[in-house]
Amino acid sequence: MANVAIVTDTSADLTSEQVEARGILQVPLSVSFGDESFAAGTELTNEAFYERLTAPGAPFPRTAAPSPAQFAKTFRQALEAGADEVVCFTLSKELSATWSSAVSAKNDFEAGVIHVIDTKTTTIGQGLLVRDAATQAATGATGAQITQRSEALVQRSRIFFVVDTLEYLQRGGRIGKASAFVGSLLSIKPILTVVDGEVEAADRRRTTSKARARLIELCSEKPLEQLQVLHTMTPDIEAFADRLADAVGFDRADVEIGVTGPVAGTHVGPGVVGAALILAES
Repeated sequence: MANVAIVTDTSADLTSEQVEARGILQVPLSVSFGDESFAAGTELTNEAFYERLTAPGAPFPRTAAPSPAQFAKTFRQALEAGADEVVCFTLSKELSATWSSAVSAKNDFEAGVIHVIDTKTTTIGQGLLVRDAATQAATGATGAQITQRSEALVQRSRIFFVVDTLEYLQRGGRIGKASAFVGSLLSIKPILTVVDGEVEAADRRRTTSKARARLIELCSEKPLEQLQVLHTMTPDIEAFADRLADAVGFDRADVEIGVTGPVAGTHVGPGVVGAALILAES
């Protein structure tokens, strides 16, 4: 039976329980407020991050990708612990240099031992792919088998989210093709998605309630295999999850709610509601 270690960066927004239960190794991105820098997901909790983000006069945070040396250290740790192969998942290479660092580190090892996958997404969408891979690894799948399945899932992966404002995406330089909405910041609530790794506009509505209703429609267009709700410390998220589960025909108990942490949170800001999906195989 193959022994494959699963590695990801902390933009996947996995909980400590999910990481520990599945033996997933994480390489942290960093987030900084002025001169203070933290390892995202390990040194700065979600609650502490959003408190800082929304504090009056707080400096705008910045994120930075892990170095190749950080990835190489984690790959080596996994192999020394008994893994035969490593499959590593990163957030979209269009949004961060993280993928490049992982690929650079991969070249320090024997060919075929390290597999690096660009998830072409981020936050909870990335987390769904990582968790699925960990499940496959636990059944004895090889690195090649996990990579093949994961790359197929990437093609069926979707993420939709309603942002309260485009300010954070604009200031953080991650606004991508959604920049067409900038001139209407005060009059719309954008519904955004990630296509081929870049942020794009999916639709727009005049009010938050209408935007969320449209988001639910987008999530309901095709049968789903997996679904998870995401938010950035948004108070009424449970009610949204109830509505979404009902609309897509999922048992509410099967729809988890996850918090988008410091990495993506830096760029989308507070008040976000969204969902990560994996479409059913056609």
